[in-house]
Amino acid sequence: MPERGLFGMPKPTPEERAAALANPGPTWREFFLFEFTKIWVLLGFLIVDTIVVASFFHPLDLPAVVIALGACTYLEFIGYQCLWYRPPLDDRYRREPFRRTWRRWVEFGRWTPEADRRRSGEDPYGADPSLGPDPSEFL
Repeated sequence: MPERGLFGMPKPTPEERAAALANPGPTWREFFLFEFTKIWVLLGFLIVDTIVVASFFHPLDLPAVVIALGACTYLEFIGYQCLWYRPPLDDRYRREPFRRTWRRWVEFGRWTPEADRRRSGEDPYGADPSLGPDPSEFL
């Protein structure tokens, strides 16, 4: 029976401790920007949509609800992309210069690893031209 530690959890072995110290995972900033805030921003979008729908219920105006929800959905889509859009790992995106469209306002979102690399002066797509997994690893 392994020795139990705090809250009945098994105590980690020295190898597990060394591995955890060698690779501690993402920083708090990276976790907050890249993972945690996504949930809360999406919840905020849901709250805004609910307020918009509820504001048109008293004088029931279905065309206004549809138009307002369409506008909100588009603005939320653009807002989400401006913060967290990550382009696919396709060579086409690396070769072609970025063109702003109605659907894609930014090359990649502000709170993404690619944007951090761009701000630090590195290649945002990574230095390795063969991004993605090696197919021979799966065969």
